[in-house]
Amino acid sequence: MSRKGQMSRGANSGPAVMMMPPHIRATFMPNPPLEQIPPLPKRRKTQISGVQQFLKEFEKGKPKERVLKLTPQVLKKERKEQREKEHLKKLEPEIEAFRKDQQDFGGEYQGMNCYNTLFVGRLAFEVTERKLLREMEAFGPVKDIKLVRDKAGKSKGYGFVEYENEDDMKRAYRAADGMKIEGREIVVDVERGHTVPSWLPRRLGGGLGGTR
Repeated sequence: MSRKGQMSRGANSGPAVMMMPPHIRATFMPNPPLEQIPPLPKRRKTQISGVQQFLKEFEKGKPKERVLKLTPQVLKKERKEQREKEHLKKLEPEIEAFRKDQQDFGGEYQGMNCYNTLFVGRLAFEVTERKLLREMEAFGPVKDIKLVRDKAGKSKGYGFVEYENEDDMKRAYRAADGMKIEGREIVVDVERGHTVPSWLPRRLGGGLGGTR
């Protein structure tokens, strides 16, 4: 090693750096000196000023009354409420007729005792009265079953089951809700249309909605 700390091969070979390939030797060479660039001339021709010179442009009188307009969300909500009011107004005669029928029937409808009757919904369309009877009579003697159908005779997916005893109806109400028939969970509830005075069907703006 030389006095300056550089490796050499011999007395006349010179520094070892000079013996390296050019692309490796370039890493040991100093960078070229930076080019001196003259400073930039001042570009701003106008001086920055405050806002005092613009104060005279401000209004000095009483400001105009601000007119607040309804947002699209509020307008949509108001239109929805208005449609609901108009719809309920149209349903008033039907609601009065339904209330009158509730009082006239006195807890009985088409020969069924509504206080011993359960509503069974979300039935598969393939379920027949015989199949429904076989499932529901496990809770007690069944007096009558009515499966609601359309004009073509096809099931609408719900029906009514009347029990001989009220205790059997209550037992089925507690145990049968959520039971599977033909692979589909059913909904079981008491017959409210002729037993609960304040109840209304969904077509008249009532029903249990998303709670069941």
